[in-house]
Amino acid sequence: MASRKESDKSVPHEGPKVERVPLSSLVRKRHGKHYDLMKQVLRELAELPGESALKLPLGDFSAKDLRSAVSRAAASKRIEISSTSDRENLYVWKRR
Repeated sequence: MASRKESDKSVPHEGPKVERVPLSSLVRKRHGKHYDLMKQVLRELAELPGESALKLPLGDFSAKDLRSAVSRAAASKRIEISSTSDRENLYVWKRR
């Protein structure tokens, strides 16, 4: 049986190396996969006539994900929107 002293020996832990970096070198904005599309949608919404809607093809996105992204982007600019979708498109318009 090993003595207590032998079994309690700790093995040096080599973790990841830690560095310091200036905050100014960090990218602070997160540009998700919808970022470029949302910039375009917000520009179009700003110029959209009152009786029109934007037709956004779903492509590889689900209606739920695209609707969420548009809603977040519009809310950040304080634009109130409504939306609906079919199998192929998401339709978005400004609320009156």
